[in-house]
Amino acid sequence: MRALIFAIIFIFSTSPFSLSSVISDIDKSNIELSTRFDGTSILVFGAISPENDSTSLLIEIIGPSTSVNIRKKVQIWGIWINKKIAHFQDIPSFYQISISNPEHPVLIEIENQKLKSLFYDFLEINSTPNDGNVVEQYYDELTRLKKKLGKLSAFEKQVNIIDKKLFSHKVNLPKKIHPGIYKIKMTLIDQQGIELSKSEQSVKVSKVGIQEFLSYNSKNNPPVFYGLFSVIIALFLGFSAAQLFRWLYR
Repeated sequence: MRALIFAIIFIFSTSPFSLSSVISDIDKSNIELSTRFDGTSILVFGAISPENDSTSLLIEIIGPSTSVNIRKKVQIWGIWINKKIAHFQDIPSFYQISISNPEHPVLIEIENQKLKSLFYDFLEINSTPNDGNVVEQYYDELTRLKKKLGKLSAFEKQVNIIDKKLFSHKVNLPKKIHPGIYKIKMTLIDQQGIELSKSEQSVKVSKVGIQEFLSYNSKNNPPVFYGLFSVIIALFLGFSAAQLFRWLYR
C-alpha cells in the first residue's frame, strides 16, 4: 500500500501541470464505524506547483454537519431547569486546518475567518441577551469544548512538503465521530492569504453491524419500538453473561 502511494506521488510530481496548481489524493475513501472502532487516520498526499517560495498550502478537513444547543440553568416557579438559550445550526462535527508555513504573515486572520464562517456565523440566540459579549462567550465555549474532544484543531500540525513539490499530511480522527461525508480541501495561498488553486477529496464514514441497525431504527421507527428492542438486547446480553459465568464456575 505504501509503495502504491509513493508511486502515485511520483507520477504527480513528474507530470506537467501549470503554476499555482495542486493535485491530491487520499489513502482511503471509506471508513466503517463498528463497535470496535477506536479512531483512525487518513493520509493526504499529492503534488503542488507553487508560483514562488512564498506560496503556502492549506489543508482543511470538514466533517458532516451537526447542531449544538446551548443550555443554561434557570429558575422557573422555584424549579431549576436547563433552558435552551442558544443554538449552533449546521456546524461541522469535525474540523481541522493545517498549513505548510507556520510563519505565514496572516495566519491569525486566516484562522479567525475560517472559524467565524464555519461556527460563529451559525449561532442563533433565542432571546435578546443583556450582555453584549454573550455571543463571543458561547462561541469561545463551543470551540474550547471541541478542541478538548479532539474535534477542532487549528494549525497545530504542519503540512510536510518535500522538494517544494510533494506534500503529505496525516489526519487523525478521534474515536467518537459522526457518520457522513468528510471533505478534505487543499488550497494554495499567497502571502496575503489569497487563494490560487484548489483540490478536494472526500471520505465516507458509515456505521456497520449492530450500530447501523440501531441507528436506522432510532431514526425511522417509533420510540416505543426502539426502547423495547434496547431492553430485549440488554436482557439477552445479561442472561448470556450469567449463563456463561455459571458454566465457567460450576
